[in-house]
Amino acid sequence: MLRLIPKLFVAGLFWCCLFSFVQAQEEGKALAVALQEGSSQEIVNYLDDRVEISFNNDKRDFSKSQAQIVLRDFFKNNPSKGFQLQQEGKSSANLSYLIGTYQSAEGDFRLLIRGKKKDGQPFLIYSMDFIRH
Repeated sequence: MLRLIPKLFVAGLFWCCLFSFVQAQEEGKALAVALQEGSSQEIVNYLDDRVEISFNNDKRDFSKSQAQIVLRDFFKNNPSKGFQLQQEGKSSANLSYLIGTYQSAEGDFRLLIRGKKKDGQPFLIYSMDFIRH
């Protein structure tokens, strides 16, 4: 019986890590759909309380409500023609990133999104970088 406890612990730890990874991937896919639709209302659900948003290396720090307005204006001026998620991954246990291309009639933008685990949430965006191709 005592030999079974470590094996159960390792198995439980494996399933918890796997569930966390799958949940983060689902968050990434939902965020990709919101970007494809150009929906600032959906994206705001993934924003942290403070968000750094950069357009062509002009970085500014915004509150969540200000960031929604900034993103709404960006999507209004650059209507979505699509979004292609090219890479997602983790840089540490609590930090994740997404890299993709936001396509609009006004041109394409390389998009780097950085997120973190916080308050039980699997993915909260703390940084978004839009770089025109």
